[in-house]
Amino acid sequence: MLALRNGRIVTNSEIVDALWGDAPPTSAQGIIHTYVSGLRRALEEVGATGLLVRTRGAYVLQATDEQTDVAVMEAGVAEARRMAPGAPEQAAKMLQECLRRWQGVTLSGASGPLAEAERGRLELLRLRLVEEHAGLLLGSGNHREAIDELDTAVRSEPLRESLRGQLMLALYRSGRQAEALAVFEDGRRVLLEELGIAPGAELVALHDGILSSDPGLLNPASKAGAAPRQTVAPAQLPHTVPDFVGRADELAVLDQWHSPSARGASALVVSAIDGAGGIGKTTLAVHFAREVMADHPDGQLFVNLRGFDPSRPPLTTPEALTQLLRGLGVTTQPDTVDAQVALYRSLLADRNVLIMLDNAVSADQVRDLLPGTSNSLVLVTSRSRLGGLVVRDGARRLTLGLLSPAESFALLRQLVGDRRIDDAPAATATLAQLCGYLPLALRIIGVLVSMRPASALDELAAELAATQNRLDSLSVDDDEMSSVRGVLSWSYQSLKPQLASTFRLLGLHPGPEFGVEAAAVLAGIPVAEAVTVLRGLSGQHLLEQPGEDRYRFHDLVRLYSRELAEQHDSPEVRHQASWRLMVWYLHGAVAAAGLREPGANRGAPVPLPVGMTAMTFDNAESASAWQAHEAPNILALTEQAAELGFDEIAWQLSLRMYSHYYSTGLLTEWIRLLSTGLSAAERHNAQEPQVRLLNQLSIANSRIGNNTTAVHQLEQGLSLLSDTGDDTLRATTLGNLASTLREMGRYDEGLPYALKAVTIAQRSGLPYFEAGTLDVACQLYVELGQPEKALIFGRAGLAVARTIKLTLTEANLLVNVGHAYRDLGQFDRAIAEYENALSFCRSIGDRYHEGLCLLGLARENRRRTREDLARSQAEQALEIFVEIDAEEAGVASDFLRALAG
Repeated sequence: MLALRNGRIVTNSEIVDALWGDAPPTSAQGIIHTYVSGLRRALEEVGATGLLVRTRGAYVLQATDEQTDVAVMEAGVAEARRMAPGAPEQAAKMLQECLRRWQGVTLSGASGPLAEAERGRLELLRLRLVEEHAGLLLGSGNHREAIDELDTAVRSEPLRESLRGQLMLALYRSGRQAEALAVFEDGRRVLLEELGIAPGAELVALHDGILSSDPGLLNPASKAGAAPRQTVAPAQLPHTVPDFVGRADELAVLDQWHSPSARGASALVVSAIDGAGGIGKTTLAVHFAREVMADHPDGQLFVNLRGFDPSRPPLTTPEALTQLLRGLGVTTQPDTVDAQVALYRSLLADRNVLIMLDNAVSADQVRDLLPGTSNSLVLVTSRSRLGGLVVRDGARRLTLGLLSPAESFALLRQLVGDRRIDDAPAATATLAQLCGYLPLALRIIGVLVSMRPASALDELAAELAATQNRLDSLSVDDDEMSSVRGVLSWSYQSLKPQLASTFRLLGLHPGPEFGVEAAAVLAGIPVAEAVTVLRGLSGQHLLEQPGEDRYRFHDLVRLYSRELAEQHDSPEVRHQASWRLMVWYLHGAVAAAGLREPGANRGAPVPLPVGMTAMTFDNAESASAWQAHEAPNILALTEQAAELGFDEIAWQLSLRMYSHYYSTGLLTEWIRLLSTGLSAAERHNAQEPQVRLLNQLSIANSRIGNNTTAVHQLEQGLSLLSDTGDDTLRATTLGNLASTLREMGRYDEGLPYALKAVTIAQRSGLPYFEAGTLDVACQLYVELGQPEKALIFGRAGLAVARTIKLTLTEANLLVNVGHAYRDLGQFDRAIAEYENALSFCRSIGDRYHEGLCLLGLARENRRRTREDLARSQAEQALEIFVEIDAEEAGVASDFLRALAG
């Protein structure tokens, strides 16, 4: 530890954290003393007397840069990077010397959090240097020299697409095209098996270039690795405040950490900014980020982790990763957290991105959101000190304090204007002091003062002082609200009655942000009036406006708004406001679901209050956009409804978001929403909603691999249906149970449920469900090797599906009918069915089933030794499966490999 932090003072407490983390032994200090004594003796034995110095309970190792291998390596890397533009071959040789310093496992035998973190950091650095070394070799035409090193690196890091791309290019330039393509196919297989994803756009473009013998790939001057990116760089940073002042020392520290000289060989920089609420952490981070964003050309990502939001829980790791991956252009999310993390780090490995993680609650919340090896900059803000991030992840910590009196004075000058400040400097100083030099309070005061130009500053200062005195009894030690409550109170008291009432009620909205219509419903006022009120509150910095017609609270202001509502509004008024909002959102959710799930949606049994207008949508696309925008609000409202005892609202809201969550794959959020709704339906003793919710929960759990849980939920749903006569629900539940058991390979168990579902659907005259259950039965008979029965159910299902125009079900049945003829040995008929299905799928744009048809045809043509045609069809199928990220891509890839062998 001392060698890694050579020349820096290391305290006893830092050593304890580094060696033992959160569980140090009681004798930790004695053990440290013993270790240091032994280390000093060992150094003296080799003539290094005086190298280890103790000072006031801390230690420092005073070695030269030539005495630690890490420092020698870092100096060599820095020199190689300096030389690379003009002398790439010499730079490559220097990097090769640096890489030779790695022998075996880094820090072998060392334990503890610091050793783990440094071991990981140095290993990632080694991989980065391998890439840089290979890039220099490829760029200077020495591609053959890069092959062995890259081959070893790819074997140890098979998910790292950048290394794989360099190996493919090196092999291709060496005349080994087939081996280059084999490296790609191996990567495709590994990515599908490990992460459930297809190769990225760059690797696919490189693969296509090799297939077509693109002459541009033979040019060593082209970028080594892959084709240029086609994606748009994310630009998610919030806007910076126009009147930013002060923080010169803090900005200088951040700039120094960000500089290349401070980075050394470590490309990734993590800066953690902590401080009290309202202290200006986010403002500083955004201001600095915008100053250095040009140094990070691959874009900026921003996530509010909601660490200290009074109304909502902090973002979970899957929720935060989902936002980050979306920002990087990923539309289909992996099913597990580990797969999300791996994909996120793989995407960032070769990118230079600025990532801002705002309002973190702990180091654990942030850790999985850090890139692996990357040139990126990560800015983290938090009210916590994030010591674990410093010790384990190499972050640099900056604690933000209050503004100085001079900085506070300057900020008020920016907000109020020079003349009034110059006319009353003493009053200005008093105002700054009464604000506690807290940026949030100063901004609110500055705006309020500027809106009262006729009032003298000394009068305003006296008024604020009186307000502060009245609120002293509310203040407690370490209460962040105490430093702004007085300022907010003064601002609130200046509001007209309508604005004041709306301000209080808006704090009852549990979601992250809200639109004008929602605010109008909550406050019980017309939309036109709500527009004026919201603009007024935003103008006084009591609301923030993140987008057009969208508003949100700073978390401290929201907390204050709720305090006021509890003080001034009766429980009946608050409950009625929340009820209006929930019912309005419910009717919006019903309308959206009705457009996205026609025929499967029912109206809301909770009537809309008199005079309230429900949300409407022009088409399914606008309904989908509304669901995506409002999903976080609906989740928060569902949980609030359950807390307030509005169980009927809670379970109805949770049911209406099926189409959104099924299509987006946000399974963690979906399960949380459905679980809340299910608990509410159980308390309400609503059996039918419980069964519907259990069906949706089973689908969500099955998609993340929890099939056992899904089966249990469906069986629970069937038991609830024993006393009801809802054939629609019974057929749906039985069909889902049969499908889930089929996914588990339990075909014999699934078949009786499928047949029972068919019987119920046919008896009840439910063609929508009849077609679906016949399809499930047909597929199960194919899996069970009973093609004759599969044909009976397949033909019956096709007749029903065609009658009511269920095109997706028809496509699946057509493919299964082709499989049945194949298994009967009627190969000519099988090919005819596949070709018929292929034509139908192309006519309706069904890419997934088109790929299945092509794969079926490829197998039959291989049987007839038409290998060229089989290869062409399989390649088309593989292209489709990769494009839509289907798991069958692995099957198509294996088929092509077998065909080549």
